[in-house]
Amino acid sequence: MIRTGLHLSKVFELKIFVYILADYTLTMILHQSNHFLVNYSEKDRLILPAWSGTKLCTEDFIDEMKQYMVLLEKTKAKDALWDHTHFTFQIPDSLYTWIENHVNLPAKLMGTEKIGFIMGQDVMAQFSTMDCFEATQSVYAPRYFSDPSKALNWVKKKEKQTSNPFENEIKLIVENNLEKGTSKIQLELSLEQLPYYLKELKSLVNQQASVHKNYRRFMLLTAREKEILSLVVQGYSNKAIADRLFTSVHTVTTHRKNILKKLECRNMTELVKFKLFL
Repeated sequence: MIRTGLHLSKVFELKIFVYILADYTLTMILHQSNHFLVNYSEKDRLILPAWSGTKLCTEDFIDEMKQYMVLLEKTKAKDALWDHTHFTFQIPDSLYTWIENHVNLPAKLMGTEKIGFIMGQDVMAQFSTMDCFEATQSVYAPRYFSDPSKALNWVKKKEKQTSNPFENEIKLIVENNLEKGTSKIQLELSLEQLPYYLKELKSLVNQQASVHKNYRRFMLLTAREKEILSLVVQGYSNKAIADRLFTSVHTVTTHRKNILKKLECRNMTELVKFKLFL
């Protein structure tokens, strides 16, 4: 039974999936392997690559991408809609530039205008796909969909954006586990919002090592130095701090020098990042 939108059905005994489009006529299967299936609608100049879900190594991934480019050059497809429903390969950072130079740039020159992705459940694999475009400042700004029917609708409409991805607010959910002494923070946002926040999310994850390093430095401070640091980051002058702590300006100045040395900061501005621990 064919329904409106995209349908997936199994082919032979392989974990390969074929698109059946209610409003498109698929004229041929261009490529089929254990990892990858590529369909093409000649009528609509739409290429439809789909990953089977079988385990990929880097060499397999590169080989399939090369095959995709051969087919793209042959068909001169106007649009591409990727099925990542079963995609589980985490694209290494080292491949990002290769993909941009050997896939995206040539595809753009061949006339492929739009790229869309139907995303799956493997979060890190989908994350790496998005990051690949973001990190290289790609020539493409893909659209990402969880609903195949919306993806098809986007392809059918000859417009760059069908809706405002920021219509829905981001929800912050915090759960505390008192027994373990841990907290779990969740961000709930629409899939289409994720690419816009991808850089910030990745930066936050990468800051973990830096935060740990800064905390170790912070713990080298004495109680008095932490007290003075707290007042410094609030903007108090040496005299104001001295008056508040009933000590001399000279003593406060000495403490500030020691604080800069222990925290390995060059100036007072760099001390602000330690406000997190106060």
